[in-house]
Amino acid sequence: MKYIVDRIEENIVICENQETKKIEEFEKINFSEEIKDGDVVILENNKFKIDRKETDKRKEEINDLMKKLMKG
Repeated sequence: MKYIVDRIEENIVICENQETKKIEEFEKINFSEEIKDGDVVILENNKFKIDRKETDKRKEEINDLMKKLMKG
């Protein structure tokens, strides 16, 4: 299952489920790596890991959209 990290509040990570588009909360202890807002993470064996390829792709798409908006 893929999620996008929306935000981190103390020991809780709020994510958007990419399948259902629903917001879900998880304890930060379930994340094996240091995460940040916008990271794409995959849930496997009750632990989350960062999908770096998908995260980089998503950031690039957002940057491209921002550039188009700035040009008007």
